Amino acid sequence: MGKGRVIMLAFGGALAAMALTVGCGSSPKPLTRAQLTDRANAICRSVKAKLEAASKGQSASTPQQIERLTTKVSGFEQSALAQLSELVPPATLEAEWKRFVVGAQALAEDTAQLGEYMAANNKAAAKKLIASAESTQRQMAAVAKRSGFKDCEQVA
Repeated sequence: MGKGRVIMLAFGGALAAMALTVGCGSSPKPLTRAQLTDRANAICRSVKAKLEAASKGQSASTPQQIERLTTKVSGFEQSALAQLSELVPPATLEAEWKRFVVGAQALAEDTAQLGEYMAANNKAAAKKLIASAESTQRQMAAVAKRSGFKDCEQVA
């Protein structure tokens, strides 16, 4: 299992945490399509840069290294989630945004489970989980592409 896949799975988990907070509290005014696209892309670019910096020079070839790396990136992922959770899509993108969030929620569950598998050194279960998560990631990337979240395509 490659370091990049683990990092992307971790980011997917962070987005899923956002899914749990979307819609909570007051209802702010929806953004325009351009505003949502610009803001989402900026957040995704920032997360991607942080993921790359966190993994630079880090090995992710053992369960312990993977567990450590996943834990390391979760702090700034939570910050990104707070920002993403404040974004309210326009009505024309609401369905796509919801699909993206549902995918993120599934990946969050996968990320939490991956950490448990790594802690238990259960490589077979982790490999199966990652294969399943890859399908969700492809679906999320397709939504990001259709919606214009180009920088989110790369991290979904």
